[in-house]
Amino acid sequence: MESTHEHETNTSSTERLIEYEILGLYGLYNHKITLNHTDGVTIVHGPNGVGKTALLKSISNLFNCDYDSLASIPFSQINARLSSGWEIVVKRAGASTAQLVRRKNISHRIEVEIKKDKKTHASHNFSEDAPVGGRIPPWYNRIAPGVWFDERTGEEVGPDELDVFFHRPNRSKEKRRNIESITAILKTVSVHLVETNRLYKPIQANEWNKKGTKLVSAVNDCAAKLANNIGTALKDYGKQSQELDQSFPHRFITKSAKPLELPDLKNRLTELAKQLENLKNLGILDSENFQSFNIQVLDHVEPQKLEIMSLYVEDSEEKLKAFESLADRTELLLSSLKAKFKNKKILLSKDRGLYAEGPGDLEIPLDSLSSGEQHEIVLLYELLFKVSKNTLVLIDEPELSLHVNWQKAFLPELLSISKVSDFYSIIATHSPFIVGGRDDLMTALDASADESVE
Repeated sequence: MESTHEHETNTSSTERLIEYEILGLYGLYNHKITLNHTDGVTIVHGPNGVGKTALLKSISNLFNCDYDSLASIPFSQINARLSSGWEIVVKRAGASTAQLVRRKNISHRIEVEIKKDKKTHASHNFSEDAPVGGRIPPWYNRIAPGVWFDERTGEEVGPDELDVFFHRPNRSKEKRRNIESITAILKTVSVHLVETNRLYKPIQANEWNKKGTKLVSAVNDCAAKLANNIGTALKDYGKQSQELDQSFPHRFITKSAKPLELPDLKNRLTELAKQLENLKNLGILDSENFQSFNIQVLDHVEPQKLEIMSLYVEDSEEKLKAFESLADRTELLLSSLKAKFKNKKILLSKDRGLYAEGPGDLEIPLDSLSSGEQHEIVLLYELLFKVSKNTLVLIDEPELSLHVNWQKAFLPELLSISKVSDFYSIIATHSPFIVGGRDDLMTALDASADESVE
């Protein structure tokens, strides 16, 4: 049975980033972060222009193996250390400090080296100007660093397709092994970047021969994806219910397990009733799925019938597993929004995911909500539904468009969600209200420029 939790990655990583250093950023700044794994949140701050956003993007680009986009960031060297002892060193070849400062004519030749115990495990030079594979097809159109589109279909070219041309031919076995080793180790760190542009989401154009992307409302996209998650959970629930119901007689006859003790049976039936009621209140299950049951009648039931009820309880618990992750996260999302939104309600619909109502129960289009309200929905949805276990979440300026009271609520809520979902994060912020009283989580970025630059 597939999980209904929408992940960016199919499997959760076991590796964590411990330390990250970027040197010569814009030819001026050296930033070093030691991640806080006790609380799971590290806050970076500094004046405008010192490269908070570039820092986050460099982490995302590196561990997603997007060397083209990584090389477009003006830096001289990156050093990273992982929880298992791997060390990653990224060096840029042939770029002067002045070029990095001016951000012009910067060499895109970067070398990635993987080390452990001071011994090199793998290294390779990646270059935007000299693809390591064969000739790029003429129908591939590069529209941005790391982004290529197929002119025949108007769709973005996937990384596997690009890899065929960038990394396959004309490579010695040793070089191919180095590339594969580097990729394998970097990919053990799962990274999810939440950028400042959260209100609009770029999607691929599907029309034939149409290039580029189009923007859609991110809050509407969240609602649609949540509806899809609910639909998937309901299908899993229905499939599991059908299989268990059809096999019930056979399992009852052949199963020799001892029935549940009466107190345990009552407790589990009570818990089932609570789960079903919660799913109904959330709007995930309809009322016809519910049948009230007076557990007190079990006090007078014949012993052999308790065996039937025991199997019924076990089957019901198995069926409801389809909703576990979805229900917990949906409840967190709705309860958080309920506490913050005034004179408006964010509700759940199986068909539409989320929808909003104002005074008099009049429906309000989600994309007509204030920018702060949309930011809040999108950010919470990303954290609850799009982040896998053990992922490093990079959040750029979470305070955007948020009222001061919402800013104050953000960090405690993030700490709570990160414990439930088991991810860790780096926040880049200007807001003292985001930090609150948690100065212990803060890391100041280097704001002193190298005065030797000419």
